Amino acid sequence: MSNDASERLASAIERISKVLGALYASQMGDLDQGIKAERLSRCGYLNTEIADLLGTSSNTINVALHKTRRQKKKGKAASSKK
Repeated sequence: MSNDASERLASAIERISKVLGALYASQMGDLDQGIKAERLSRCGYLNTEIADLLGTSSNTINVALHKTRRQKKKGKAASSKK
């Protein structure tokens, strides 16, 4: 495969990834932004890509992911003490 063909293929895959991410984000409906960000992160999207998909800044996504992950840790710690 030529270098040009490889670049076109990589570009096409990137566009498909963006479309799939946008569809997934739209299907999550009214979920909290942190939960949406976490799910997209688990799918392998970078914070900047998630921000583009959700129409916000990457800093907002960083904060939302931090809060969501912190809440989950607190929930696990509380359930293990029982």
